[in-house]
Amino acid sequence: MASIQFTFSYSPGKLEEFIKKLQTVGAPEKISSEYPKSIGFGSSHARSFPAALKYAGLLDSSGQPTEVYKKGLRGGSQGRVLVGKAIMQAYRPMFDTYPDANNHSDSDLVTFVKSHSDFDEDKSRLVVRTFKVLCKFGDFTATGDDGQDDDGDDGDDSNPKGGAPRRRHRENSGGAVVINVNIALSVDATSDAAVYDAFFAAMAKHLKGLMDGSS
Repeated sequence: MASIQFTFSYSPGKLEEFIKKLQTVGAPEKISSEYPKSIGFGSSHARSFPAALKYAGLLDSSGQPTEVYKKGLRGGSQGRVLVGKAIMQAYRPMFDTYPDANNHSDSDLVTFVKSHSDFDEDKSRLVVRTFKVLCKFGDFTATGDDGQDDDGDDGDDSNPKGGAPRRRHRENSGGAVVINVNIALSVDATSDAAVYDAFFAAMAKHLKGLMDGSS
């Protein structure tokens, strides 16, 4: 089985305090292994904090804050969604196995880490504790709600380029497939109301026939 390069902190509790502190200070140009000491985290274990932030997508490979850091950590509820999405991406294999990984039992997650890495029991527990700390800063309830349909469009059935109308396929809670078809019809502009009356009367007749199965 392929090995996953997990990261962990020897002091997950202090990592949580560190991230909370980052929410109250200005975003630095770069967060190196020495940075935690400058804001009151002088323990040698704090030197590993930036690595955890890199793994979660809050810092890039050089230690510079990413958009997830800038807009996520202090972005209110929407910021928490950004952080949640970044964490889900960073721990994708874990979320693929346990979609509720952020709330899942530690014992299952430890078993997952052990089976996908070379870490022993103790380090696997630190991986999970570090993961759970990071998850405290994300919102995972809205990460799948991006306004897009399953086929990748934005949910708008209109077709601005013309042609056939789009069809949207969805499954309802009973498992049945529901197909919605939008049909656009046009009539030449006229001031004669009778033309419109006749148009809608004909439309009603044909729609009734479709519903009754007679046409």
